[in-house]
Amino acid sequence: MNNSLHRLLLLLLLSTLWCPCFAQQDEAVVKLAVEVRDSDSRQPLADVMCRVVSPAGRLQSYKIADGRGHLSLTAGKADVLVFSLMGYGRRKVSVADLRQHGSQPAVILLSPKQIALKEVVVKLPPIRKQGDTLVYNVGSFLQKGDRHLEDVLRKLPGIKVAENGSVSYQGRAINRFYIEGQDLMGSSYTQATRNMPVNAVRDVEVLENHQPVKLLQGRKPSESAALNIRLDKGHRARPFGEIAGGAGIKPDIWDNRLFLTQVMKRSQTLVSAKMSNTGKDLSGETNEQINVYELEAYEPLPLGVLSGVISRETLPQERYLHNKAYSAGLNHIVSLSKDATLRSNVLFYEDHAGYDRSSGNCYGGLTPAAVEAAERMKQRTLRIVPVLKYEENSRKRYFSDELRCSFGRQSSGDQVVTNGIGVTEQTRISPSYVRNYLSSSFRIGRNLLQIRSLLRYAGRGERLETVSDSLPLYNTAERFTTRSAMTRNVVTGSFPVLGNDLELSLQTYYRDNTYNAHDDIRHRTLRLQGTSGYTWKYGRESFIAVELPVEWTRSSLVKKDGRPSVRHFVAFEPDISLRQMLGDRLSVSLSASLSTEDNALGFYARRPLREGYRTVQVTGDDIYKSTKVHTSFRLRYRDLATMLFASLSLAWSDTRREAFSHFEYSDSLTVMTWEKGGNHRRNTMVSAMVDKTFTSVGLSLKAEATYDRTGFLVSQSGMMVDNRSHHASGTLTATFQKLSWLRFSTAFTAGCHWERSSMSRSDVLASYITHAALYLFPTKRTELKWKLYDLTNEVTKGHFHACGLLDADFNYKINSVWELGLTGTNLLNSTSYVITQESGLNRFSSTLPLRGWEILLRLQWRL
Repeated sequence: MNNSLHRLLLLLLLSTLWCPCFAQQDEAVVKLAVEVRDSDSRQPLADVMCRVVSPAGRLQSYKIADGRGHLSLTAGKADVLVFSLMGYGRRKVSVADLRQHGSQPAVILLSPKQIALKEVVVKLPPIRKQGDTLVYNVGSFLQKGDRHLEDVLRKLPGIKVAENGSVSYQGRAINRFYIEGQDLMGSSYTQATRNMPVNAVRDVEVLENHQPVKLLQGRKPSESAALNIRLDKGHRARPFGEIAGGAGIKPDIWDNRLFLTQVMKRSQTLVSAKMSNTGKDLSGETNEQINVYELEAYEPLPLGVLSGVISRETLPQERYLHNKAYSAGLNHIVSLSKDATLRSNVLFYEDHAGYDRSSGNCYGGLTPAAVEAAERMKQRTLRIVPVLKYEENSRKRYFSDELRCSFGRQSSGDQVVTNGIGVTEQTRISPSYVRNYLSSSFRIGRNLLQIRSLLRYAGRGERLETVSDSLPLYNTAERFTTRSAMTRNVVTGSFPVLGNDLELSLQTYYRDNTYNAHDDIRHRTLRLQGTSGYTWKYGRESFIAVELPVEWTRSSLVKKDGRPSVRHFVAFEPDISLRQMLGDRLSVSLSASLSTEDNALGFYARRPLREGYRTVQVTGDDIYKSTKVHTSFRLRYRDLATMLFASLSLAWSDTRREAFSHFEYSDSLTVMTWEKGGNHRRNTMVSAMVDKTFTSVGLSLKAEATYDRTGFLVSQSGMMVDNRSHHASGTLTATFQKLSWLRFSTAFTAGCHWERSSMSRSDVLASYITHAALYLFPTKRTELKWKLYDLTNEVTKGHFHACGLLDADFNYKINSVWELGLTGTNLLNSTSYVITQESGLNRFSSTLPLRGWEILLRLQWRL
């Protein structure tokens, strides 16, 4: 019965989310251009608000006049326009009565009006549009219980904050994060979102279709957005922040943090620091968020042989991980001139972590294998990242140079009892890199020239030691070294042709990797690419962009017999993208691309590589290539008047490789071999999002649904079969915050996963996650919060394991500076978490012991 009910709830949730709720458009819609003037002086009036009202009296939309009194809007022929401005009489005009002469705007005259006011209260709309910028008035979304910027960002319509802290707008990651127009932290902006007191923020601005390079604005369109944080007047030009400390006993726990920042006219400084042994993941404060829209600045680091990271589970790590974590960030930016800035950042992260786990893995094939293990894992991580960046960004030229370094150390220990055999495994990894990225753009007459250059050197040293109490097969000692030097250089010229830009580009790429496992093997890759492209811009935000690259690749690899293996291939890699605006509210984006690259491994060696006590990899000695076709479709809708945001995304990719991984599983060993042969992988992904806020009743709803289907080759233990992996999930989030003494929020996620192939059909296993939070505010100084976190996983068909977690927070505001708090976690003292997952022909089950109940006393000082 419970199984049927869970399935029914899942189907109902998914079926409702697949249909985006777009407002219906009136067929009789006209585009209007209006100019508002003073009736006496005939001078243009700025900031006039024009409301579009339906015949039934419903607000359809609104616009605000620019500095010249101009308005551009769409309305139904039966609608009424209401013009208003402080100090002027309100005027209503029927759309049918407006008269436009050719391209000239219709003129609306407002008469001055003297008004005797006892008290004036100005209330800004929650969201207003200023050109390509959406301005979210934070005060309209701020409620009791909100403490930091991220708390409010999660509630803003159209904006999503992922678990790792990355921010996206209508399904696309942001490309910049500004504070008062300055890029203080680069890609490590979670320092601000997770720590900045929300009472210091006045507005959150979304810069739609943001092109960060001023010289390219209007010539090179962008589909990504940026965020700009505007502070209130009381927090400008002075230091502000928080210092908080917390401690508990039985067990001894502590949780301390510091955040200080000062935003001046010509400089900004931000300092953040945290230390905690409550299981929290502090690595996100210093991680770099990859800018997928500037891939010339990115190159994946060498993977090496050993992972160096203890397993991370699907459960939030603060529920099971025992750690001592430290993170810090020192960020400073100074304006050297009107258009030039110098930014410096130093990021630090250290963590000593460990947890226990018992697992049972079943590997399919003609000779199935089963492995049971009880593990006690420990890990130590240290990472220091200094960054220095100079940028000059003006309408005439652009120059940027960023130097980034990273120095790290990782060590892990694993004590395992597997199928009755005891094993101790130790790994040590020392990764480091130095990277410099230069980007420059400047004019030559009407033409533009862009130069981008990436130079990076990376090193990685690895050690593995395993000792068994009874099986000599598990006794091993290995050393691996990876050295990688690479450079990518791109020169692009943009030439005006037929009112748009023709781009001609030349790119060179060179990578030289050396792998050492007792002896050196070198892998070198050289690419030359020539590209012609044309961008046709029509309308204000619509465009079609076509790129036609031709690429030549030479890849060489020293084979096991000492002779080099060399391969050349030429590839045509067309890329087309389109964005079409369908009115002011709806936009459609399409893209399609074809790409080819050498299918390189992370490490090559003349002999089998030991990746762990039971895992062996046999690398190939030949060079293979892969070809990928990718298409995407995106539909985005937004209505500021009703605060309705929605998006629908579809993506499909088809990848064909010339080699595949073959696995041989036994009870004692796993051997992976890279073999020549066709390897076809297909992926289809659909996602939908609807975000609606009802300000009149204090209710906001967010709904998301995703479906992912991946087809891939599985080759293991005597079997080779095409497998299809399916995953579907839906999330509904609701927040009610109308009452001053109560606030309630809940999020329900339902998901299911299943595998299909000609040899096997797995069960459809479901999972359900419920978050619920109740905030009570008995007095102006007190706050009580209860949080319920329930996870229910289907471990076998029809059998579920539930894990319920209850937390509580009590806060007392002593005055405007000091605050006292008491936190309790896992008050129900839940002891374990069980989950079953499937991949291909394999099934993995694990049980995690949880941290017990804990009490923490906190004291906070706010500057």
